[in-house]
Amino acid sequence: MGKLLLLDHDQISLKLDRIAWQIIERYFGEKEIILLGLVDRGTDIATKLKVRLTASSDLKVQLGTISLDKNDPFKQSVSIALETNLENKCVILVDDVLNSGSTMAAALREVLNHNPLSVRTAVLANRDHHKFPIQANFVGISLATTLKEHISYEEVAGQMTVSLS
Repeated sequence: MGKLLLLDHDQISLKLDRIAWQIIERYFGEKEIILLGLVDRGTDIATKLKVRLTASSDLKVQLGTISLDKNDPFKQSVSIALETNLENKCVILVDDVLNSGSTMAAALREVLNHNPLSVRTAVLANRDHHKFPIQANFVGISLATTLKEHISYEEVAGQMTVSLS
């Protein structure tokens, strides 16, 4: 089976716009939020969301990254790169695709060690095959796929795509 295009660049842009507006509505009255992108593609999505959030609201948006081994997220250390602390802050974990939930669960475990006020998740694509009690709060597209199918986000020459293979 080859790749099946699920979302093209324009569709992804609209999904990111919608996610940004949902975040603005959810955090109405807050002064600051922190977007933590899971390296690498989650960081790309978080960066795109920050641009939309700052253009459309007065929210102060801090951008950071979470680095971990996505193949074995619980065995290796998880590191957060951020210029501020997370204590009593509203945090959104951002990734491209939520698959089993293991990567997001490992990231959440590390974030909770820093006493945030709240933690939510934002993903471009959500699969319904979670192994952990992780849910996506802000979602571009939700898909029920087989366990053998793979959803991928790519950006090549400035053009974003989400595909199923």
